[in-house]
Amino acid sequence: MSATEPIATGQSPDSLGERVPTTAVGTQTPRRGTAPVVLADVLERTQRIGLVDDTLVEIALAVYISKELERSNPLWMMLVGNPSSNKTQLVTLLSKARDTYMLDVMTSNPFISGLSKKEKPQDLLPKLDGMCFIVKDYTTIFGRSEETVKQLLSDLVSIYDGSFSKHSGARGTVRYDTTFSHIGCITPMGLSMRQQYMNMVGARFLTVRVPELREDQRAHCFNIAWADDFKTRVTDAAEAASGLVTALCDGIRGHGVQLAPVAKPIQEEINLLAELVARARGEVRTRTQKFVTDEGEEKTYQEIEDVQVEEPFRAMHQLKTLCRALAILREKEEVTAEEVKTAKRIALSSMPVHRAEVLSAYRTESKMSAKQVSDLLDKNYKTVKRHLDQLLHLKVLRSEKDSDGKTTRYFPDPRFEKLILSSVGDLSLFP
Repeated sequence: MSATEPIATGQSPDSLGERVPTTAVGTQTPRRGTAPVVLADVLERTQRIGLVDDTLVEIALAVYISKELERSNPLWMMLVGNPSSNKTQLVTLLSKARDTYMLDVMTSNPFISGLSKKEKPQDLLPKLDGMCFIVKDYTTIFGRSEETVKQLLSDLVSIYDGSFSKHSGARGTVRYDTTFSHIGCITPMGLSMRQQYMNMVGARFLTVRVPELREDQRAHCFNIAWADDFKTRVTDAAEAASGLVTALCDGIRGHGVQLAPVAKPIQEEINLLAELVARARGEVRTRTQKFVTDEGEEKTYQEIEDVQVEEPFRAMHQLKTLCRALAILREKEEVTAEEVKTAKRIALSSMPVHRAEVLSAYRTESKMSAKQVSDLLDKNYKTVKRHLDQLLHLKVLRSEKDSDGKTTRYFPDPRFEKLILSSVGDLSLFP
């Protein structure tokens, strides 16, 4: 809006008015109202269309529900998977839900247009308030020019925080106060191109990675894809999932969030996960230095120039919201260890994939040299050492000299030791 016009809130015309505050009352789960199915029914249908990872389905549904829980801390999730890994199939489960706004791709400058009023600009942002916004393909726009991508990500930072304004000569200053949950789909390569800048500006997205299928799962999915009634199965799954989340949101609006307060031990686990997320996706700036050995050989090494680590509070609120949404979805009376396990998967997926891969090496032993990690992962030694040193400076790992005084061994910081060493035994938690 211009400076003389009222601020638009973008309330969806078919939403149900004021949202109920999220203060916990009692210990009963929100009533489903007229929900035709429960979560088990949805998972049965999604298995029949080749979505073999039930937790991924639950995460997608929880992101949708989160729009009713935390207006100031919405869940934004980046779904990362190889091409044709059922990312689209997963988000399409929400296509029939009342408050879904879905796009195949985004153009540059999508949220507030710079067109003049005479040209009837169609701003996207006011249409998203109170919705679950789904973008099926971020890879395309992340592959555009660096300037375009940086502008989009900078806009998203402000939009996430609830208010976004933009000035143009044609329209003056336009501002919207808008919050929404969000799921974006992207390939690992598409994300890796821009993840550094995302982390530099302060990550608003959590990330979940779609694991590669095992051979038996791939054969099972081939059989499903050839089924004569496959399209009917897809429709049934979408109707069941959309009906469930719509009814749960109606229950939250009508009766409030009826979960017990999060127990102190669970709070402490979520806090620890948030700190791990914040540190593991921190930025480490290096520069190349050279020196000459006594034998006259010139060698290079990376010297740490600067380290930037976000405070963990945003991640804590996001993981808390995720756990509460999952508890509601699973018909729990409170957040339990099961929800924290799912949050662990998100936390480990939300760090850069190379760092997560290095940490996954600790499934064999708790202290290792860069050479041992390199051999175990079958990765280039210099690359592995660089990631180990970054995790060292981010205080996720510590190091000590071996008895020979030369070999450096790396091991998890005591705060994260239990989390890392217990998680790596469960490969579903690592990307």
